[in-house]
Amino acid sequence: MINVWIPSQKGFKKYKDECKILYEKNQEKICDPNSFEFVCNNTLFYLFETDGKLIGGIYYFLDKDGQLFLNAFAKRKMHSLCIECLKMSLEWFKGNVYAEAQNRASALCLLRCGFKRKEGTLFVKEL
Repeated sequence: MINVWIPSQKGFKKYKDECKILYEKNQEKICDPNSFEFVCNNTLFYLFETDGKLIGGIYYFLDKDGQLFLNAFAKRKMHSLCIECLKMSLEWFKGNVYAEAQNRASALCLLRCGFKRKEGTLFVKEL
């Protein structure tokens, strides 16, 4: 079973430090210059874990044009769990969701979750 935690929940604190390290390790790859604290406090941030093991995080935010985007990071070798987490989180939103895929694994994850390539590295999921 996959558990989802948000920053205001007690369960989040158990994984916060590990999640912060994972975010900072992947920060350049996901092209987000913001600090982990900024992301937690200014986006809709969801931490995913299973059996007490961190999977990663997904966060949703509005861009300057008011479009809903997501960004995500996860531990290595958890591709199938990442797909499950992304599909789960997409159920919580209505309307189009956009994402930039920075690598092949990210693009595959987005495609398997029903995203379509809009142009270049930009993908959209029409909800």
